[in-house]
Amino acid sequence: MNVRKIREVADTLLDQGRYDDAFYLYDDLYKQIWTAIGSVQSGLTSFSQSYLKGNFKAAYEFKNSYSIQAINNIFSKWFDLDSDQTLNEFTFITYGHLQCISYSSKLCAIVSMETVYNEFLIFHSLVLQPENDDWVNNIMKYATPQFEDQVLKKVRPNFSEQKIKKMIIENAEKIKSTDWFNANATFLDYLFNIGDNSSTLYTSVQKVVGFHYRQKTHRRKSTKDESKNKEHSRYESYERYEKYERFEKFERHAFKREEEFDSIKATEFEKAKYFGELLGLTGKVTRAQVRKKYLDLISKYHPDKVFDLGEELKILAEKKTKQLNIAYEWMKKKYNI
Repeated sequence: MNVRKIREVADTLLDQGRYDDAFYLYDDLYKQIWTAIGSVQSGLTSFSQSYLKGNFKAAYEFKNSYSIQAINNIFSKWFDLDSDQTLNEFTFITYGHLQCISYSSKLCAIVSMETVYNEFLIFHSLVLQPENDDWVNNIMKYATPQFEDQVLKKVRPNFSEQKIKKMIIENAEKIKSTDWFNANATFLDYLFNIGDNSSTLYTSVQKVVGFHYRQKTHRRKSTKDESKNKEHSRYESYERYEKYERFEKFERHAFKREEEFDSIKATEFEKAKYFGELLGLTGKVTRAQVRKKYLDLISKYHPDKVFDLGEELKILAEKKTKQLNIAYEWMKKKYNI
């Protein structure tokens, strides 16, 4: 399965406002990744129960020793992706999945609130992933895939709804400081569209998001008020202009420099220097730091972030993404990370 290609098609449908169509692509990918994770966890559990009966310490050490290797193997076999790449795709897939639900009245009606709340929490855990290699076990703290006749039936929350709401509120401030800050506004969009815009959950996240994002959140519900429509239009235009200016200011020269770099003719030293600068790496770095830098940078050029900046800048963002992918692959091969 070519996860990236399918996800990119879903991204395009989402950009076009075809939420129901995009949802089914995201949903299939979302379930496939959870199925892969669940298959490994189930296999390790079955082995430990069969051969390590009653020895909790041995079972725990066995899972810790082999879970990462087993997960990497199944990601490679099923998706032709390593663990880092799967984490990257899973993050985009989960956010796209949530956006479709949040903006489709049909999906809002058929997907339970419990499921959506828990998925936002899962998304938070992916974005706020600690700097270690074990991101799979990290998200398993929040949810457990459940199977019936070897088919994924649901992703079960590991916490009560009240606890999940509390964690979402706590995470909102952390998410605000990342490149995924718009996810807080998406969450408010979901609550507003299901008619829950006066709860403690809504008001708490709204305080973190702030007034401007509240306007953006309510934009879809303001069709009867002409003055509000004009205000929203002015704000949206201003927001797009500011985004364009920021993009031009900070990325224009970087793109020019990248186009001038020839990775084929460059020496290994030149590649190390250039790719290191491209990823913002200095001194001795760890595998986790390389991955984190790559994921932070690649997310900035995702289609969701540049879809309203015009065709020229979309092309530049695609070039930037290509350069980052080349740099990341080179780093992994060169330093065996």
